[in-house]
Amino acid sequence: ELPRRFKLVQGTGSREEISVSDLARAFFTCRVFNRFEAPILSRLRQNHGHADDIKLVNYKAFKFKEGDQVLVWTVIDRDLNEILFHWEYGGLKGTTWFCVPVKDNTILFGSSFPRPVPGLETPSVDDFITSKPKELFIDAASNLPDHVPLKVKLRNLFLKLLFKASVPVHRLYSKFLLQSTLDRLMELKEQQPR
Repeated sequence: ELPRRFKLVQGTGSREEISVSDLARAFFTCRVFNRFEAPILSRLRQNHGHADDIKLVNYKAFKFKEGDQVLVWTVIDRDLNEILFHWEYGGLKGTTWFCVPVKDNTILFGSSFPRPVPGLETPSVDDFITSKPKELFIDAASNLPDHVPLKVKLRNLFLKLLFKASVPVHRLYSKFLLQSTLDRLMELKEQQPR
């Protein structure tokens, strides 16, 4: 929940109003992200010849438009109150979502990553946003192999165990990240000229 003063100016066009770009900027510049996630991702990307583009978010002109990239995230959808990012690195994929609801005095943040599946193919972002889950289930059930090699079974067991161990850690990290993002958002609003 945001301080009450932001509810009073919401939808007025005031400089005090919090936009979804402000929220995303606060996320990518907050202490928890910059001390933990950003250095790891920057190092991994440098090893693969990518430039460090995290500094772009410090500029107010950077509005997180569709196609814009920050580290491993790419904006795939954007409207007035929401930004949806797709992220991908080393065969892992997922989405990150930011929202500043019109009627609520809150900020929302969410992330997803695929559960390990028995098949060899990695799910795409369309697998997360499709509106045909029943059709996908029937299609997946009809494509199951009769015999699964031991190597694939062991790999899937390892991925399932890794997934089960990482989800609670990810949830806890997300809580700290959200609090750090809120703190940074308040800091950025305080620095703004009135």
